[in-house]
Amino acid sequence: MQIAATPLSEPISTEPMSRPVSERRRKPLWREQYVLVVAGAALGALFGFLLPTVAVDFKPLGDAFISLIKMTIAPLIFLVVVTGIAQVGDMKAVGRIGLKAFAYFEAVTTICLLISFVVVRWVQPGAGVAHATAQQAETVARYSQAHVGSLSAYIQHMIPESFVGAFATGDVLQVLVLALLCGIGLLLLGEKAAPLRTGLERITELVFSVVHVVVALAPIGAFGAMAFTVAKFGAATLYALALLVGTAWAMMAFFIFVILNVICRLAGIRLMDLLRLLRNELLVVLGTSSSETAIPGMMEKLPRAGVGRAVAGLVIPSGYSFNLDGVALTLPLSTMFVAQVYGIELSAGQQLSLFVVMLFTSKGAAGVTGGAFAALAATVIAAGLPAEGLALLLGIDRFMSLARAITNTIGNAVAAVVVAKWDGEFNREDWAQSAAQIQAVK
Repeated sequence: MQIAATPLSEPISTEPMSRPVSERRRKPLWREQYVLVVAGAALGALFGFLLPTVAVDFKPLGDAFISLIKMTIAPLIFLVVVTGIAQVGDMKAVGRIGLKAFAYFEAVTTICLLISFVVVRWVQPGAGVAHATAQQAETVARYSQAHVGSLSAYIQHMIPESFVGAFATGDVLQVLVLALLCGIGLLLLGEKAAPLRTGLERITELVFSVVHVVVALAPIGAFGAMAFTVAKFGAATLYALALLVGTAWAMMAFFIFVILNVICRLAGIRLMDLLRLLRNELLVVLGTSSSETAIPGMMEKLPRAGVGRAVAGLVIPSGYSFNLDGVALTLPLSTMFVAQVYGIELSAGQQLSLFVVMLFTSKGAAGVTGGAFAALAATVIAAGLPAEGLALLLGIDRFMSLARAITNTIGNAVAAVVVAKWDGEFNREDWAQSAAQIQAVK
């Protein structure tokens, strides 16, 4: 059963989606969600520049919006994964999708790490940068205990201590494991689980309706987040360590528009069609610097556009733990930056070891702003580099986080499409119709 969901950019409507776009009533441009989000972010930036002492207090608006989104993520992932597995009706199909997703994740993560290692060796962004002061080093003390856990500890962390524990902590990976177990349980129950499946599908519709209400507040969240960012860091901060930030942004732009574009072409779709489909979600990510804000929209829109619901339900949540392309791109860049600042030359063997470490530390980083900083700290400490060098990156982490969030979001959307195509769970007619509708609305 397909959930009759509506686009996050529109209010809930009873009009059938099959109705031609030309016959559906268009909203004025100023009422479009993406226009409101852009306007909110622009006004926030202006407010932060003109009245920084006042604007810095608007941070709770952005934080509250992100918290509301995160509130819906755990139940949404659980319900979509459980009902998606039940809809597949085959244990072998679920395992097959999981293996293909994992293979894709590791392949793309490896590409990201290699690109970053090559770029940082070529650009040398840390050469000539002054060491962190004692005062700066104090601000990073809370990350000094970060470490790279063992594989067994990581696996143990995936398992929640109780059924409700995963929902209470909001740990996406634990919720995914719980959802997989419940979905498998529904398959084992067979026809006896039919009423339960129907009930879960109705609850899923309710959660999507709640998401629509929350996303309507996106312009306010973007305003608060942008006002705080400009007020806190100021325009002058944009020039601090500009080479590192510019390198990161250029590298991630190359990854999106070249690497992911090639992957999309191989999958038989156009990257720009995917970006247009998720334009509202991407603008919210830009405004809030949090990739998690896009999860509800992707899990609703991609199945409607032809991606198998079970594939989307499995790939997207797991991607936010195992397919963080933005984190994989910035880890070598930032780590080697610290080494270059202190004049530490890593041998080929040390860099290879660091590469293996990053295959683990690039996983499981939080999707909220600054969440990848702990992963960076773990990598720097594991490499034996001066931990106080992290203090140099604190001031620009907000701008690095913004690029990471966008890259993570687009990377996971592409992953869902590729795995669906690979597994034969991609409906090209639905995709073509969705692309045509977007073009008609433009």
